Amino acid sequence: MPSYAQDVKNELAHRSEDDEGCLRAEFVALIKVGSKIINGRLEFSGANAAVARRVIKLAKKFLPSTTPMIAAVSRKKRLKYPLYVVKFIMVGEVQNFFNTLDLSEVVKRTRYKIAFLRGAFMARGTVSRPETHYFLTMVLGNEKMAKFIRKLMINLEFGGGIYEVKKKFVIWLRNADSVADFLGMVGANNALERLEVVRNLKEVRIQVNRLVNMETAGLNKAIAAANRQLVDIKFLMKYNVSVNKRLQEAMTLRLENPCATLSELADKIPMTQQGLCYRFKAIHRLVEKTQRILARNNRRAL
Repeated sequence: MPSYAQDVKNELAHRSEDDEGCLRAEFVALIKVGSKIINGRLEFSGANAAVARRVIKLAKKFLPSTTPMIAAVSRKKRLKYPLYVVKFIMVGEVQNFFNTLDLSEVVKRTRYKIAFLRGAFMARGTVSRPETHYFLTMVLGNEKMAKFIRKLMINLEFGGGIYEVKKKFVIWLRNADSVADFLGMVGANNALERLEVVRNLKEVRIQVNRLVNMETAGLNKAIAAANRQLVDIKFLMKYNVSVNKRLQEAMTLRLENPCATLSELADKIPMTQQGLCYRFKAIHRLVEKTQRILARNNRRAL
């Protein structure tokens, strides 16, 4: 089963586009970001077959006299997908195309910038499954190109950042809004829909957990308070402590309803919750007073 990142690339690689400037910007990004010059050949490589086919399709449009060589290279067993390689000989039309290339001209309009970022992501981008977390990266081996792409993203008001690790330059976005905005901008609408569905489910789950935790905490608090009140009442009854009519009413009510909340007890009298709470506090003060008297009498007896 393809990964979420592969699904995004498949969707982008099959995206229809009529604007020649956008197609040109996308093709330039694919080649500039995803290729290396090896033994006089320009070699594009990637693990997505649809992206490799996209490179070939765009090459036929912008390099019509060139016939690229195509190969699928098996990799280590732990790597799930083979490596697809598209090779161009760096002579004639291909060399002229890149020698005369002006990147500032390629991305002179906003839609061209977006197309360039789409191509860059297809070439060297990845994005985590939204079920885990929200993290999108593009890993480049060329510092100058990495800074160029980062500048485009800043121009399009994206946050994130760039860092270097093992001579690679990683451009990153790290939050749901940024990743969603990027996917929507480059045209991965199906992937964006999946992300939004997952994000909504996560938010609902968080809200439900929060409410359950609040209710559980409130219930635990009510049970603890009821237990303290029962202990106080039984203490006064044990030592036959005299109480007034209002406190006796609160004590009887609690003994008859040991598991009820303060609010439920207040409804039975009826009286306010604050008033009933005051009575139980008075009972507790009476318990403390009685305990002090008993302790003093014990000391005298010794």
